Amino acid sequence: MSTRRLSKPAFVVTAAVLGLSAAPAGAVHESHHGPFVGRTSQGERLVMRTTSHTRIGIRFRWRGSCASGTALRIARFRNVPVSEDGRFFKRNAAGVGVRGKIGFDPQGNPVFPEPFKFANNEAKGRLRAVVAIAGRGTCRSGTVSWEARR
Repeated sequence: MSTRRLSKPAFVVTAAVLGLSAAPAGAVHESHHGPFVGRTSQGERLVMRTTSHTRIGIRFRWRGSCASGTALRIARFRNVPVSEDGRFFKRNAAGVGVRGKIGFDPQGNPVFPEPFKFANNEAKGRLRAVVAIAGRGTCRSGTVSWEARR
């Protein structure tokens, strides 16, 4: 009977060690990606995050010339799909569109620029907005380039 008591705790300890060491790879991978902060050619802030291995989220500020003055707005895009070659494009209902290209790691997951890595040194693109704003008329940003870095 004493051998059963010794083997049961040994089994529990072994199972606990194996359970703790088998953490999901996705959780570690997702935290690796950051947030990534960049600037547009207008000097406004842009933030990118990976929401999954094939999707990203983007938030940026843009400035547009309107029929009566200028406007400064924020656009948010969630779950933007990234193609196999690292390209993405998304347009919202208001008339703001963003496109870009990012790098991939050896496992095929989207990655952003890291120092001294030639293969993954791109996170850049363009955005354009043509938005009707009440009281200001149609506001246009023109083509605005952006880059994001860690």
